[in-house]
Amino acid sequence: MLRTTIVIIIFLFALLIPVTAVSQTKEDFDLQKMEESDTEVKEISPKIKQWHLNGWGSFKDSTILDTLQDYFHIYHPVFKDALTATFVGNYGTPGINNDFFKRNQKTPFFFAGSREAYILTPEELKYFNTTTPYSRMDFSQSEHKSKNNETRFNVIHSQNVNPWLNFTFRIDLAKSAGQYTAQEAKNNSATLYTSYDKDNFAIHSGFISNSVKNMENGGLVHDSLLLDNKNPEYWDVNMNQSRSVFSSTYFFTNAEYRLGKFEEPVDESESSVFNPFVSIIYSFNYERHKQEFIDEEDTTNNFFTNTYYGHDYINDSIRFNRLTNVVQLKQYENANRKFSFGKRAFIGHEFTNSSMPGMASSDKFREEIKYSNIYVGGGIFRETGKFWTWNFDGKFYLVGRNIGQTELNGIISKPFKFLGDSLASVTFTGNISNIKADHFQELFYSNHYRWDNDFSMEQRMVAGGEINLPKRKFSVGANYAIINNYIYNDILGIPAQAGEELLVLSAYFDKDFNYRNLHLRTRLLWQKASNEEYIHLPEFSAFISGYFQFTVSKVLLAQLGFDTRYNTKYYADAYAPSTGLFYLQNEKMYGNYPYIDVYASLRLKRTRAFFKLVNIGTKFLDGEYITTPNYPMNQATFRFGLSWAFYD
Repeated sequence: MLRTTIVIIIFLFALLIPVTAVSQTKEDFDLQKMEESDTEVKEISPKIKQWHLNGWGSFKDSTILDTLQDYFHIYHPVFKDALTATFVGNYGTPGINNDFFKRNQKTPFFFAGSREAYILTPEELKYFNTTTPYSRMDFSQSEHKSKNNETRFNVIHSQNVNPWLNFTFRIDLAKSAGQYTAQEAKNNSATLYTSYDKDNFAIHSGFISNSVKNMENGGLVHDSLLLDNKNPEYWDVNMNQSRSVFSSTYFFTNAEYRLGKFEEPVDESESSVFNPFVSIIYSFNYERHKQEFIDEEDTTNNFFTNTYYGHDYINDSIRFNRLTNVVQLKQYENANRKFSFGKRAFIGHEFTNSSMPGMASSDKFREEIKYSNIYVGGGIFRETGKFWTWNFDGKFYLVGRNIGQTELNGIISKPFKFLGDSLASVTFTGNISNIKADHFQELFYSNHYRWDNDFSMEQRMVAGGEINLPKRKFSVGANYAIINNYIYNDILGIPAQAGEELLVLSAYFDKDFNYRNLHLRTRLLWQKASNEEYIHLPEFSAFISGYFQFTVSKVLLAQLGFDTRYNTKYYADAYAPSTGLFYLQNEKMYGNYPYIDVYASLRLKRTRAFFKLVNIGTKFLDGEYITTPNYPMNQATFRFGLSWAFYD
């Protein structure tokens, strides 16, 4: 109740920005000077700028407001950027991308990796500057309001106090009952953040709260139950009284003070422009993560191989806290000079405090781990060039647990004109790293799992290239990785290290084929690992989406279409409920089953809607609709969703 009250207060605060600032805001944003009149009212055109930050606030990259109708119906976070995924099956439950080169964990908490699709981090936030208040509400639900229900409700509201100061509030709520026993899931996130950017000073700051709760049923007792004619809610599962609870909180700030000069405009009606040439940037981030596995199963349940603390011990609690401070010096590039490029140098410090159950079951014997790191680094970049754009940076750990860790990254992009597409480009990326294992990979105690490892640093060299033709809606590319001392989760669900070099190669193709009102998008992925003893990947994955688009009464845009996801058979990773980790298994292959959705998507001005039948193949196809051993995907079901945007 207290948390709900706090959220409501924050929401009201975001909506009730002081009215006294509104008149000044309108005047400052009005681009057309109007004659003063007691009866005239100035009208303001809605204008929204949106961006996100990279490199601890070093780079401010513009983004486009999400108003497109295409693929609006793909709302599931796990499948937003995945052709196929290894997924537990119900909205809000763990999953990982089947594309090896997109398995980049965004949170520093080792056990959060499989739930990252539902976790909001500071790096993902999109900042706004808007002439009028902007709000968007997003809602979707299953066909049953009380049985096997799935409901999502997301709200974002952004408003400027003046032309430089903005406040944004966002809340994402989701709840899913699931189709199978003990499959309920809830995931919520809320954030309030602000940005101020004027001339020589900019600041971006806020907080985020995340919560993910899952019932853990351990999967079906046997895959053959898929052929059972009984209602799925009566199928036997391995556990009925176990659950996982994950939560995280972020407090963050990026502040920049810039030195530069004002340049007088050519047109006297325009205001002067501030051009920075050097700045100092300070980045602060404090994050708290917690994961609990609560096991209240009957003492006769033998699902877990090991029970170290006995059946009376029911709660494995893991905590991870990190405080980070980074100071940077940045020299801006001069866009008017052909050979000018930007430079930056930084020094950072991080302090980590984590805890987990100890060798004994009593809370008095919890294992605590504290360490800190000091690292330095820098980079050079060119973002405004018409001939080449590029960015190279590196980070080296000088002091602390991760001493010697090295990370080098580079990207080069060359724009060119091809087949009438002036936005065409070829991009090359590269990464060389020498990474210390996470401390939870080396040491961990719990009721059902424990390990004590001494790993060498994992060494990676990754290279990739892509040709992109936006006007033709076409891209093709390839990635290659050489990895020494690869760290993986073995067939027991325990981190292990490969004893030989691992090579991974992938190639992908993405093309929209359009003919009049017919649209067909084909996304293909091929990937191969040199040694399947350490990693299992589907060799071939595909996402095929087609729709017919038309307009009703000249105002209603409609799309009728289908989506199909498919991957070849392979030994899909298994899932460990008590740790949330995916791990290798060699007992059974999964795949070769097409997941087919059909949908109708509508758009009327700023309102979008979709109606969707999910996984309709279960009505007429034979086969196991399973991507994770013993965890079936949902059977054919109906979803609908609405999105409203208000910004005037």
